[in-house]
Amino acid sequence: MTRVSRYKSLSLPRRWIGDLAYFASKVPTVGGAVVIRVSDVAEARRQCQPLIGWNAILVKAIALTAMRQPELRQTYMPWPWPHLYQHPSCVATIVVEREWRGAPGTFFGKIKQPELRSLRDIDSRLRDLKRKEVEEVFHFRRLLRLTRYPLFLRRLVWRLAFSFSGRLKMHQFGTFSVNSIGGRDVFVSQSLALAALSWFYGPPMPDGTMHLQIFFDHRVIDGAAVKRIANELAATLNSEIIAELRAGG
Repeated sequence: MTRVSRYKSLSLPRRWIGDLAYFASKVPTVGGAVVIRVSDVAEARRQCQPLIGWNAILVKAIALTAMRQPELRQTYMPWPWPHLYQHPSCVATIVVEREWRGAPGTFFGKIKQPELRSLRDIDSRLRDLKRKEVEEVFHFRRLLRLTRYPLFLRRLVWRLAFSFSGRLKMHQFGTFSVNSIGGRDVFVSQSLALAALSWFYGPPMPDGTMHLQIFFDHRVIDGAAVKRIANELAATLNSEIIAELRAGG
């Protein structure tokens, strides 16, 4: 069998991950892991048919928590002077793996003001990110179009969105991002993210707990805040979210 070396051009998804890595490398990201109890939430979810995905539940719970914790809606801006920008509402960035042109790719969807939407509405929007054709999803289509630009032009557009307007940065990259780990024995040790706060979650465990990993921009949030944020999230899940699930979502 003859072994032949091959060169392959980067696919569009690989290009935008490269762009993401380039700008994310400039963010001093720190991570932490916590465990929260979700047994009562899981029971309320089972009683709410058709089932609402955990992704939707966490997106709304994080958004409600962020509306009570202003630091969770802030981002660091270096220009025209170093400062923090605080967004008036939440923008959730959802990480989705989709197949595109025969290969898997990481795409990013967005939901604006999830704190004001019902769980059913959020769940429907999240399902659309997975079941619609890639080119039918506005945020996916825009990402594909941008990544076709030459490298220098792409990086210029990214830099403008990332560094020159807090409002634009929040609209483009989100106030927070959510990503499902997908397995009980999988843990993420490092994250590339442009949002000031990134959440990774695993499935509920048999003992009624859920593992969360939180990555944050240390210029915006201190490590000591992680436990407090997790406690506030757990309280939101076990109050407003349970109440909405019991009401039918």
